[in-house]
Amino acid sequence: MNKPLLPGTQTTSGTWGRIISECLKDAGVRPQRLFEEAGLDYEESITPDSRIPDAKLRHLYPLCAQATGNTDFCFHLSQYVKAHSFHALGMAILVSKNVEDALQRFCRHSAIISDSGHIEIVYTGEHCRFEVFSQVDEQGDRLLPPEIITCFILGVVNMMREITEDRALSPVTVDLCQSKPQNTAAFEERFQCPIRFSQAREVLIYKRSDIQNPVRYSNDSLAHQHDEITEAYIQNMSPGFEDALYRQILKELPNGELSAEKLASRLNMSLRKLQNKLQSENTTYQQLLDKARMELAKKYLSNTHYSITEVTFLLGFSSSASFCRAFKRWFDCSPSEYRQHLP
Repeated sequence: MNKPLLPGTQTTSGTWGRIISECLKDAGVRPQRLFEEAGLDYEESITPDSRIPDAKLRHLYPLCAQATGNTDFCFHLSQYVKAHSFHALGMAILVSKNVEDALQRFCRHSAIISDSGHIEIVYTGEHCRFEVFSQVDEQGDRLLPPEIITCFILGVVNMMREITEDRALSPVTVDLCQSKPQNTAAFEERFQCPIRFSQAREVLIYKRSDIQNPVRYSNDSLAHQHDEITEAYIQNMSPGFEDALYRQILKELPNGELSAEKLASRLNMSLRKLQNKLQSENTTYQQLLDKARMELAKKYLSNTHYSITEVTFLLGFSSSASFCRAFKRWFDCSPSEYRQHLP
């Protein structure tokens, strides 16, 4: 299996276990039996600081939907997704400067929610795209069920409305991976915008002007305090320096060409110290950079919304020519040829 986009075992926060448990109880379903059937220890799985293996969460969700007899179980589940559900990350979101600031926090610290994927924010013209990337297993199946991610992004939409106290704040469009249901009215009612189903990934598309809406109880100092707590928690999830460095590379790449000197500065260390630590782990900066670029290049090119020029920028290359040369070296074909042969 390819190295995950975010380091560590593929797991999701125990927060989801608690959210699912509360939803089941209110639906009159005993959650313990379903958790055990999915191979999960119930008490451990509803502890916010615990981590639930994604393979088991993927098994748990359909059991819950079946037990409740509710084909729209994700909608009911989304009502339990609140900012305070996500540890210090949620607290930072509650006191962010504006919607954009809050969404960026989800992007930077998504590993606290699940380390089987990542979130990106892309600006295109007058719009902002909040994109959720999920890893797949060796069979090509996503590690998290689409319904869980639908629940999450609907929770994000509701959170943005709550922190701004603007119930009319809605995306322009929402893309969902799940298949189109017979009746889409429930989706449109909750998102309050058009929905596109069977898409490559889940995406919230907001107007750039709308994400400047201020948060009602903004407190920059308090938000940064919670950021520090969140970052410390994520670091404790990482098994080693190489993984932490890999995560930092993924975070910095869309900001432009990334040098070893710049990365060392971001990590508050000298270039010599960075090189020594990499040498002790039998790797190099260039190897990690290439690995991150290769992984992201495949994912960006699978989305036809991105032009080759945009992919070049997002991967931190100085020109399309340099990106194409590197891609040819990695995959023995050009980016456009790779895209033509996608299923």
